[in-house]
Amino acid sequence: IFVLFFIFISIIAYAQTKDVGITFEFENGQVIEENSEQYYSFDVVAYTSGEDSYFGSGMVYFFYSTESFGENVCSTDNIVVEKGQLINGELAPGAPLYEIINITDNTSSCAAITTVYNFPTNPNQANMLSTTPTQYLHIKLKILDITGFSELSFYENLMIGQQYQSNDIIKYIPVVATDTDNIDLPVNQPPEAGEESSSINIFQSIPNPFGPKSNNISLTIIPPKQGSLKLSVFNIRGQLIKTLYDENVQKNQEISFNWRGIDDDGNDLPSGIYFYKLIIEGEFIKTQKFIITK
Repeated sequence: IFVLFFIFISIIAYAQTKDVGITFEFENGQVIEENSEQYYSFDVVAYTSGEDSYFGSGMVYFFYSTESFGENVCSTDNIVVEKGQLINGELAPGAPLYEIINITDNTSSCAAITTVYNFPTNPNQANMLSTTPTQYLHIKLKILDITGFSELSFYENLMIGQQYQSNDIIKYIPVVATDTDNIDLPVNQPPEAGEESSSINIFQSIPNPFGPKSNNISLTIIPPKQGSLKLSVFNIRGQLIKTLYDENVQKNQEISFNWRGIDDDGNDLPSGIYFYKLIIEGEFIKTQKFIITK
């Protein structure tokens, strides 16, 4: 029994001293409405690139579109930040494991959010950071101009050196925060009363990410209504890369085809983040992110 206890303690100590990397990404972006105001709602997720570790304190910096959300969203109260699964929980009733202690403007187009683990002297009571992306923060930005894009990106240079394991001594190394979210803001808007919902499974793209072992991307569309349907691909700068489909369709008609991940000139697309944009009868229906890896 003593030997097993010693091994267990050694494992905990090892987990708190070994260099482990951390990656941040944006997920689940959507436009929502609350109290007659529209918000762009999204998650910041985190995961480790190595072994599981006890998650501690950290900081997130991210840029956003000032045209869509205005400047200085923190001081103007145009941002709402909530704890995600990764930093929820209590050590005891009334003693939260984590706190969001600061939400401030780093620049007029960059927000800074600081979270702390409250019990660094009890590092093994913290939540585990695993290799599975886990919701760290849930953020809502008030939309001032719905016609624009989100233009979210992390300020990676400022996030490096600011991410700690639960003893608040050992830092996560390396810190990777290169993901972006440049969604057209009408994405996934809820239908008006009496309107037909487009939240059914109208579009699928497999595989995602699309990598060197994949010869084709298989796409399936089930239009929620009839009319002229256009499916286009854009890069993160909003530039049109390729129009994949542009024909008249019937409601609930199943459309399936393959694409080799090439542009209009027949060139293979380089590694990066891209977006599908689906429009029917001139009405925006859906935007979906996909990744190409080489």
